[in-house]
Amino acid sequence: MENALRSLVIAAILLASSVQTAAAATAVFATSVYGTSGSVAGASNALGAADGASATILRVAGGSNLILQMSQATSGLNTLLSGARLTLGSNVQIAIGEVIGGVAVFSTNLTLPGGFGPTYALDLSALCTTVSSTGCSLLRIRVGGAPGSGFLLDGVSGVAATPEPSTWLLMILGFGALAFRLKQRRAPALALA
Repeated sequence: MENALRSLVIAAILLASSVQTAAAATAVFATSVYGTSGSVAGASNALGAADGASATILRVAGGSNLILQMSQATSGLNTLLSGARLTLGSNVQIAIGEVIGGVAVFSTNLTLPGGFGPTYALDLSALCTTVSSTGCSLLRIRVGGAPGSGFLLDGVSGVAATPEPSTWLLMILGFGALAFRLKQRRAPALALA
């Protein structure tokens, strides 16, 4: 009986590991504007997938901010910004955050790599873990730099912070196997008593 169960568990694990693919990850897009400050025009154009319509974030004294809310929490891994700097002197900084106790809390800023774009692939997962252990749903784009600096943001996407289905399957199988073993160990002790 124990060998049959062991074979069944091994077969289930092999099946679950073969099902797991990168395509199973859920894409997450910005779905609402959480807030703006400074000079931001057409903020809603940055929502959803890149479509050619851009939000314009221009540098003003003190900087300009566009804060977008994602459709669900993201881990920060594989965050993709579609956009372009207006000038090479545009200082574009990204922070990831979450609403905690009704207050928006953000990570430290990450300066966007050089170049004009059109896409920037970022790993914000380390920054996200400094804010929340369950994922982050806010993204702040801040523009500073020389007068005339700015950033055109066409879209933001990321990967959901929820486990893939095969991960859930492996966890459930593991808990089931653990419960079965505990029940088997307990049964002889009860029979002797």
